[in-house]
Amino acid sequence: MTRMFFATVAALLGLAAAVTPEELESYFYSTSGLDLSRAEAHTLAMQEADSLTKCGVTVSDIKALAGVLYSTSYIDMSKAEIRQQLLPLAKQHIDPEELKNMWTALYSTSSLDLSKSECKSRSIELTKYRAEPDQVKALYDVLYRSINLPKTQAQSDTLELAAAGCDPKALEASYKASRDLNSAKSSALRANLNGEAKRYAKDGKAYTLAEFQQYYGKDYFLEWLAAPAEKRVANDYKAYTASEFRMFFGSSWESKFIAGLPATQMRIAEDGKIYDIAEFVQYYKDSWQKKWAAAPEVPCKECHAAKEVVV
Repeated sequence: MTRMFFATVAALLGLAAAVTPEELESYFYSTSGLDLSRAEAHTLAMQEADSLTKCGVTVSDIKALAGVLYSTSYIDMSKAEIRQQLLPLAKQHIDPEELKNMWTALYSTSSLDLSKSECKSRSIELTKYRAEPDQVKALYDVLYRSINLPKTQAQSDTLELAAAGCDPKALEASYKASRDLNSAKSSALRANLNGEAKRYAKDGKAYTLAEFQQYYGKDYFLEWLAAPAEKRVANDYKAYTASEFRMFFGSSWESKFIAGLPATQMRIAEDGKIYDIAEFVQYYKDSWQKKWAAAPEVPCKECHAAKEVVV
């Protein structure tokens, strides 16, 4: 007879095992880690073990991210900067490989050619936005080489448009047709990801960029940048933005994104408890987006959901 039971299967859902204070302390104390004193390492490990576990962050994840942040070939942070920024970035699931790719897109002389100091902050900022490195390069090519903006303006505009998500081909075509850069930007922003991407406005509901433009008028761009992106659950039971679907799935991204269940995103508030977007809105009111952006990210409700297993 077929028996059915319900279980939360961590391996099946891709959830990380708990990180122990002992292994954290060992890494924090190590000269190849944070290089803290034994007492400092112990205190920090006891403080951080619970939240890192809730976020699904392992010591291996922390080490991989630290390697990119500390590398002189990439972010090149000092030990003091690492101690301050490593764990907050890890708890927001900054992917080391994506960070490296973004750094390369910004620093390469064949791309934006930013200074190393500006790359340090901008690569982290754009990776938080889940911006696409290939799109960054393509936007700069259009703005600098096709539209012929001065280099500094092309760099600045590229950084803004990449954070928002902007279709380079649509930008070029719209500008050629209108010779109005602001109008072309507005059109290309709407065209990005075929208009499928949504972000959460101040009311805690998700809207497309076209809807932001309609509601906020001339203020739409800053409101869009401040708004957290909608995520959907992929077949690995993890939640991703539309841009992450495209980076991973390539040409088949859109059908997979549409088929994905909208994720109920969860973060840890200042009181140490876990809340979804609606609860952040209820408590923090109009400042919820800023609080959300700084908060540690835990797996979504659907990512946590028990999966039916048939035996």
